[in-house]
Formats: sequence, C-alpha cells, structure tokens
Amino acid sequence: MTGKISEVLDMAEDVTVRTLIDELAEGYGYRFEQLCFIRPLYSDRDYANLCLNTLDLNIVKKFPKGLDTRLKEGDVVSFGVMGGAA
Repeated sequence: MTGKISEVLDMAEDVTVRTLIDELAEGYGYRFEQLCFIRPLYSDRDYANLCLNTLDLNIVKKFPKGLDTRLKEGDVVSFGVMGGAA
C-alpha cells in the first residue's frame, strides 16, 4: 500500500494513535485510512488494525483509550497486513 517496510516520523507532543492515522492518511490517501480500521457489524466502536509496541491496540485492559491512546517518544506502531497479492 505505501511501498515502505518502515518509516520514522517526527510527531508533535501529545499526539494520539488516531492523529497518527489521520496524518498518514493525508499522505497515503483514503484507502490507507480505511484499511487501518476494523469495523465489526456488531459494534459501533472503531477497532484498529495495528499494534502499539507489539501489543494489539484493541486490548482494552492495556489500552483503555483505544485510538485515543497518547503516543510517547520511541513508540512503535505496526500496521496489519494491508491489501493482498496482486
């Protein structure tokens, strides 16, 4: 999707996971943003298709704020597989 295996970003302080996705979507487009989320039919909550420091962001006990979790310097955000084989 992005053509990159990894990317290092300098972000402002107090940025959330949701803000990071918004920033990346500005560069990579709407399709990128849509692939970042899992929206189950049975829930109105947005679930992220990503891990924060190797942990699934959807683990409520670890990340009670979900997408509104604040990022800290050195955090690593890993996105799930986006797309398929061509």
